[in-house]
Amino acid sequence: MLGTGGASTDTMAHSTQAAHGHMQDHEGHVLAVEADLEYWRTKRLEPRVLQLHRRGVVTLYDLLRAAAHISAPPIAASIAEHDIEGRIRALEDRLDDYIRGIGLASIDPPEHPSVIEDTRKERGDYDDFFRIAKPHHDGTLDERIARLEHELREYQRLLQVLMHALLEKGVVTAEQIERQRAFLAGRGAWNGALIVARAWVDPAFKQALLTRGRDAVRELNIPPGRLGKLGVAENTATLHNVVVCTLCSCYPHDLLGDPPWWYRDDSFKESVVRDPRGTLAHRFDLPLPESVEVRVHDSTSDVRWMVLPRRPAGTEGWSEEELARLVTIDALVGAAEALSPASIARTER
Repeated sequence: MLGTGGASTDTMAHSTQAAHGHMQDHEGHVLAVEADLEYWRTKRLEPRVLQLHRRGVVTLYDLLRAAAHISAPPIAASIAEHDIEGRIRALEDRLDDYIRGIGLASIDPPEHPSVIEDTRKERGDYDDFFRIAKPHHDGTLDERIARLEHELREYQRLLQVLMHALLEKGVVTAEQIERQRAFLAGRGAWNGALIVARAWVDPAFKQALLTRGRDAVRELNIPPGRLGKLGVAENTATLHNVVVCTLCSCYPHDLLGDPPWWYRDDSFKESVVRDPRGTLAHRFDLPLPESVEVRVHDSTSDVRWMVLPRRPAGTEGWSEEELARLVTIDALVGAAEALSPASIARTER
């Protein structure tokens, strides 16, 4: 992390050749994939399979019949065993596909509404006896990566079988799936806005977001994408944060959507590191008092940052969706404050 004090006049030296453009924390990325994979399997997919079976919507026998028509997922293109980063990136991409697939398999037509309380019982929220077991992820890093590669193929096969059975029984239609696919693909910056809105209204979520960002966001059913750790910097009355990637354009795309065009611009990177206060004032029309400290956070392949902007005044009693409309892409990287209720009203008029 880079930082500049509120009234400091020190010039910060920085090399644009900083060695952080590639993954350094292999262990952190693998731990994140292990945790997310088991969360989505045991908290989202398999409890749904059990609930559908108990209610007779899609039974285990329907799944067996569907499995006869589904071949095993193809083994991914060969990546050299010594290319640890390449294998981890491939795992992250396949995990992302798996999570998005669960989103498609979770469509609830009106005639088959999901019962949340039953789902919680199925996944063992109230009684550990019913909790779905998780495998041990031990061994060397290479052994754990190989195990994840195998498990993802197995888990994806069950997902494909479930989707085939849902379609075969008419529980969902191909048109519904495509609409849901388009909806999920377009969430982008709205996901980031929802993260912020939840933090504004839920102190426990906010604390979790600031201390263990990726785990907290997982509870909102948002795919992490290629993300080792999520750093979250909170703006306060005396501190303003801004995010940059000094070497390339590292950014939590799946959580926040595409970054602003200027985020990739070298002139922005150089100026915000050299003079963050001046850059915010002159380039983004965001003058900050000298009493407000400005910190610059450098996103990398291992830790990608977002800003938690301050909640605007006059929004007491607003719903999360209403609050999310105040959060812009620029606010998520610290180049702007969240919108005011008045600005939203002017836009609507």
